[in-house]
Amino acid sequence: MDAATIIKQCEDHLFPSLQLSVRERVLYYHLLRHTRLEGKSSAIFALMPLSKATGVSDSSSREDIRSLNERGCIKIEDKSRNGHLVRVFLPEEIAGVLPLETSVAEIDIETLDFFANRKFVSALLAREDHRCFYCLKSIRAESCELDHVVAQTNGRNNSYRNIVCSCHECNTTKQDQVASDFLRSLYRKGTLSQSELENRLSVLEQLQLGKLAPDNGLVKSAL
Repeated sequence: MDAATIIKQCEDHLFPSLQLSVRERVLYYHLLRHTRLEGKSSAIFALMPLSKATGVSDSSSREDIRSLNERGCIKIEDKSRNGHLVRVFLPEEIAGVLPLETSVAEIDIETLDFFANRKFVSALLAREDHRCFYCLKSIRAESCELDHVVAQTNGRNNSYRNIVCSCHECNTTKQDQVASDFLRSLYRKGTLSQSELENRLSVLEQLQLGKLAPDNGLVKSAL
């Protein structure tokens, strides 16, 4: 049992949603401590020791334990001369306390348009370590260009396999050139070293094979 998560659920959801008083919160924590956090669902609590432990009068303890029972935080299963047999519920077991998890529809990344409206620039830029896909110059989301590895004139789509982030100079210079040929031209000009050329050609191959999909979380956050 993750005590830290339970405490967060109490503070963020249970106490505010049920508007528990300070006394009720203290009592709930005490009951929780001596039941669920010890691996028990219920235990017997006598009013006098309970009052002493929480620092309130017997009548206040009686009032608060009844209130927690009415609110569904606990269930008084039995009463005897030994005290109240109390079952304690976790926040997740109390109806309406925790927000319902909204399932995020799965997305088919293969069908997304990574060029239109630049909505996935951040995801593409993170994939490429904030560097121009071709010359490796540092670039920013505000000023980088989106480039088709295989030019649109050749009928390729706007998938993540074909759209990369580049600097303005490379985007302007490359035009309709084949990406591998353009990379070799950068090597001949001394922009890329031999090892960098080999790396870029390898990355290009991985890209077109669909092995460099952008981070799914960043893609979803852009939708």
